[in-house]
Amino acid sequence: MPTVSVIIPVYKVERYLDACVESVIGQTYTDLEILLVDDGSPDCCPAMCDVWAEKDPRIRVIHRKNGGLSAARNTGIEAASGKFLIFTDSDDRMEPDAVRRAVEAQRKYDADLVLYNLTYVDEENRPLPQPDFSGFRDEVLCEDEVWARYFALAETRIYYVVAWNKLYRRSLFRTLRYAPGKRYEDQFLLPYLLGQCGTIVCLAYPGYRYVQRKGSIMAAGSSRNYLDRPEFLLEWTACFARRGDCLRAEGLLNDAIDNLAEKQRFDLTTPAQQARYRAACRGCADAYRLLARTTGQRSMWLRAALLRMGLPVYKAFLRHKGKAASPKN
Repeated sequence: MPTVSVIIPVYKVERYLDACVESVIGQTYTDLEILLVDDGSPDCCPAMCDVWAEKDPRIRVIHRKNGGLSAARNTGIEAASGKFLIFTDSDDRMEPDAVRRAVEAQRKYDADLVLYNLTYVDEENRPLPQPDFSGFRDEVLCEDEVWARYFALAETRIYYVVAWNKLYRRSLFRTLRYAPGKRYEDQFLLPYLLGQCGTIVCLAYPGYRYVQRKGSIMAAGSSRNYLDRPEFLLEWTACFARRGDCLRAEGLLNDAIDNLAEKQRFDLTTPAQQARYRAACRGCADAYRLLARTTGQRSMWLRAALLRMGLPVYKAFLRHKGKAASPKN
């Protein structure tokens, strides 16, 4: 039984796959199984995966119908036999010492989760100066401290969010899976993962090379243009409300409301997208009701009622409230 299972979802990455797999099999820590999850890739990737399995006995290939990144990761989770899990995107690379350093940190602190730093690189594997992750340092944190770090950051907060710069205790995924069909699937899962963690080790060591390539989901424009963002903000709102952190929950909820009010940003050309948008708007009203029940604040019941009447009504109320509160000349 290997100590670490490295899960690599594979889809349409002919140009990058060999470099990715080489970076994993070349790890200085060797007690690995490597799962190449071919997500029905229509190019030569399935054959490339099979060739790699013939070269290294630690590699297993799983061929499946295309279901997206989350479904491929979930397949890997269910097939993995290691005590710990690492996810690697098939167009990225790991530094040779990444797994060893993560495993040593886990053993030293009996950590549930170990994070290692990352570097943005271009398609030729040349490091990019921005974002600058050099400010991260080695530290041992609890869940609340991770959230405090996260909310204090801007672009570099992805250090805490993304799936692929982490060593996970496998038991964290006993009941958790990535949400199929979602962008920013890491964001949806984050509060549920952190909520199970007692000890979280953060490393400054840049163990992961994150390739910036054209055509990727992450290069598809602002996250505010996609309904997945207000949807995961609503998930987070509920999580923080349940734990009694209502101030942070309300801040997240208002961010979701502001994003949904930018209706022109979203592609609402299909009935399915329109239904998602309406569901998210209703979710905002439901979230304010949850906060009202938790805090007993009558103003939150009012906000919930106004949101049920529609975002335009709610935004008009806020504008009127703002004018009434502004000092008169």
